[in-house]
Amino acid sequence: MLRLRVALLVGLISVTAIGAGGRPARAEWFADLFAGIAMTQSADLRLNDKAIGPGRFEDVEFDNALAWGGRFGRFFDALPFLGVGVDYFHFTPYIGPQSARFHGCIYPDGCGNSGKGGPGSFDITVNSISVDLMLRLPLLKSAEAPWGRVQPYLMVGPPLFITSITPRNTQSFKNQDGDTDFSFGLKAGGGVAVQVFQNLMLFGEYRFTHVSPSVELRDANLSRVGLGTDLDTHTALVGLSVRW
Repeated sequence: MLRLRVALLVGLISVTAIGAGGRPARAEWFADLFAGIAMTQSADLRLNDKAIGPGRFEDVEFDNALAWGGRFGRFFDALPFLGVGVDYFHFTPYIGPQSARFHGCIYPDGCGNSGKGGPGSFDITVNSISVDLMLRLPLLKSAEAPWGRVQPYLMVGPPLFITSITPRNTQSFKNQDGDTDFSFGLKAGGGVAVQVFQNLMLFGEYRFTHVSPSVELRDANLSRVGLGTDLDTHTALVGLSVRW
């Protein structure tokens, strides 16, 4: 599925580039494809067992993960430094086996516990979609590059995050199914795009995203455990942008 999605994005950009090749280099519409690495900060893993009460694992670490996505939009004719883009972004900040300090209630030990233990492993899949406001600064303008051969830019947007959390290899949640959270978060970033061909730019980008997903894990007996955390993620990306 991952290869199919990437192939479709590459195909879209390739077709767009071919169609735009004979036009003047007017960087108004754009289609981007990007990939990189997402680094999620350590955060508490908050538990709320409906039967015994709340608990918390402190400073749980997330694995670095591949991040990728695409963006499509346009810069306005009247205000060429201002634009909007629809952005899709995907990453998977897995929680691997580790030891973390615990406070509160946890199955099967009950409440009043404090010490170190293993929260277990969790698969986390994050997909986000947003409409971003984009600002760019056109530098090194020419007849062939009226909007600049070099374009530093900033972006900001309120993404909708679709976050799925599934327990793996964990004593406390080995019988629970996963769950998916839908919530809005924050995204801000910036980068630099450099023209490499008439209608093609290469860019490097940094983005920060924040979301606080909260899911409810259930087992076959319908017992419920709430689980929440904070995903504060720093992502470094490189990509290609077709302009026409």
